[in-house]
Amino acid sequence: MLFKEVLGQEKLKELLMHSVREDRIPHAQLFLGPKGSANLALALAFAQYVACKNKQQDDSCGTCSSCAKHLNYVHPDLHFVFPVATTSRVKTKPISKNFLSEWRSLLDENMYFSVFDWLKHIGVENKQGLISVEESAHVLKDLSLKPYESETKMMLIWMPEKMNVQAANKLLKIIEEPPQKTLFLLVAESAENMLATVLSRTQLIKVPRHSDKDVLNYLTNCGFEQGKVKMISTLVDGNINEALKLAEHVEDSEQNALNFVQWMRLCFSALQVKDIDKLVQWSETMAKAGRENQKSFLFYVTNVMRDALLKNYGVEKMMKMNVSGQGFTMEKFAPFIHAENCMEIISELNMAQLHIERNANPKILFLDTSFKIARLLHKKLNQVSA
Repeated sequence: MLFKEVLGQEKLKELLMHSVREDRIPHAQLFLGPKGSANLALALAFAQYVACKNKQQDDSCGTCSSCAKHLNYVHPDLHFVFPVATTSRVKTKPISKNFLSEWRSLLDENMYFSVFDWLKHIGVENKQGLISVEESAHVLKDLSLKPYESETKMMLIWMPEKMNVQAANKLLKIIEEPPQKTLFLLVAESAENMLATVLSRTQLIKVPRHSDKDVLNYLTNCGFEQGKVKMISTLVDGNINEALKLAEHVEDSEQNALNFVQWMRLCFSALQVKDIDKLVQWSETMAKAGRENQKSFLFYVTNVMRDALLKNYGVEKMMKMNVSGQGFTMEKFAPFIHAENCMEIISELNMAQLHIERNANPKILFLDTSFKIARLLHKKLNQVSA
């Protein structure tokens, strides 16, 4: 991958290229960035720049034999490690080498994918992906060999947070004192979930979130109409992967607003037994909407709740959503979202999204979430009446 293909992050690009030009490359680097950031893209561009046979001042040449292989993720001196799980094809002791073709195809499709996207891509979205001790043994074997073509061997470990303790402990020595001309490139989202012993052996490269402008430009370059995706760019908190998924369902925003208004009214009246049947019917309808539409709707509701809290506390200038229709106004709704229940409601919505990703029964899920939100919406009313 070329540096110019990486969205934004100009200062980091220059820092990384400068370290190569000055021959002051740390032997183990941790590209730490939030979900949907450019951490993986930067690591791949850096690896290509290191191996490029005709380095330019501001990027790899993109044409030499080394660049040609890096652009297709098939360079023999760039090794990949990532979380895997058993599948119908790989029934025991899975390692990354068993899934290299799937890995390369997903990199070509979307550089900003999540762990769930990866596990779904290999057909194990209901399992926990891990980097096992068997994987560590293969890492040690690969790095014991001399480079095939480049001067430097590189080991890119994606999501080291998924490395179990035994695997991490087996790699501690080689990460601290790697063989000559060997680089470790770790790409992670959460330093808190990494073993401190691994973390302390790497140099941190903190990759910031993308700006709203960068997200909008990226979506526009992908062929989406700017007017339709402008709001999305402000909602995803710099997460390119989430922005792409929402942009594919941008036409559903009006339907999301209608579903939201109907849902809140049903939740608010759910304490009356005669209205529970309507809530059951609504849950059945949402269950037929499809997984991505359900996730898009819950994400939409989460952002409306955020705006309602801002409205309730008089911070209208930070609001991002514009919900109207069916007699709904934010002025009437906002007082029901407050400090006592907002975080609980958002937590329930986030948990619902997680369960949808893990193939929960959507009818039961939406009905259960509805009752929980109904209780939370009445929390303030109960306090006032008391």
